[in-house]
Amino acid sequence: MRQNTGLVYLTEEVRNRPNLKISGEVLVDRVLFEQRRAVGVVTASGAEIAAGEVILSGGSYGSPAILLRSGVGPAADLAELGISVVADLPVGQRLQDQPFYYNAYALKSDALAMRPAVGALLWRQSSEARGDELDMHVAVTHLLPPEYSPTGGAIVLSTAVVKPDSRGTLTLRSRDPRDQPEIDCNYLATDRDARRMLEGVKLTRRLGRYPALAQFVELEILPGDGVGDDQLADVIASNLASYGHPTATAPMGGPQDPWAVVDSHGAVKGIDGLRVVDASIMPVVPSVALNPTTIMIAERIAKAVYSQEQRGSIEAPEPSAPTTARGDAQ
Repeated sequence: MRQNTGLVYLTEEVRNRPNLKISGEVLVDRVLFEQRRAVGVVTASGAEIAAGEVILSGGSYGSPAILLRSGVGPAADLAELGISVVADLPVGQRLQDQPFYYNAYALKSDALAMRPAVGALLWRQSSEARGDELDMHVAVTHLLPPEYSPTGGAIVLSTAVVKPDSRGTLTLRSRDPRDQPEIDCNYLATDRDARRMLEGVKLTRRLGRYPALAQFVELEILPGDGVGDDQLADVIASNLASYGHPTATAPMGGPQDPWAVVDSHGAVKGIDGLRVVDASIMPVVPSVALNPTTIMIAERIAKAVYSQEQRGSIEAPEPSAPTTARGDAQ
């Protein structure tokens, strides 16, 4: 049974631990520092929460926003907002997400039940794939609400370039934690990304017209039966969506990596007592969903840090419990 990680990990036994306190509906503003050591966080209401170690797990948008408000980020950008620089690091400069487009089809009136329900996932190589990478993903689902179809039923054949070259940015609009950051995913910024997306949509259109599926289809809603291949690139660009897999806004990397914000254990470079453990530290977006990948990263970092603390090879945090800042109000 598919379950929320909060339910699976935060069991009653865990919730009853004396060194754990869970506070809901808390919006984190920034990290508190003493010199170059994190010692807690400040909430949007002004409350201070002390910690021996601060772990940011606000996701690819929340964690970098907290870092930037805290003075960890590109010095020039922070100076424009009057934020004192704690560490000049390329936070928010390597955002990567997967462009997503779906063809929508109205089902025939005698095929609305669609039993069994349509559902398929296909990873494949585009004609411009590098090596053995599976850089294209096609999903067939009932994503479109039935009311959008003239027949009352619909399916979609979606395409995503899951190994894109394009990079975007995340920057602050202001110092106010309630002001959402400026997000520019910069989809299809490279010609190769645009060509692969076009190739994928042409493929899904062919699949939609294949007799085994076409027998259930009344018409193509998007991009529409009247749209030819010569118009398709413009239609895609005008109706592009996100696959919802943002990464790399605080990417991990080695000491000589100019784009690295954290190391392989999520520790922020040049800062003591501060880690980031979420999808933002993935340097490259994986071709699969981020949920299991993020869980794997968290498990490995937790195990590695605990093992090192047991061996005494790194400085253990002070006895107070770590503060995990999700960066949202949930």
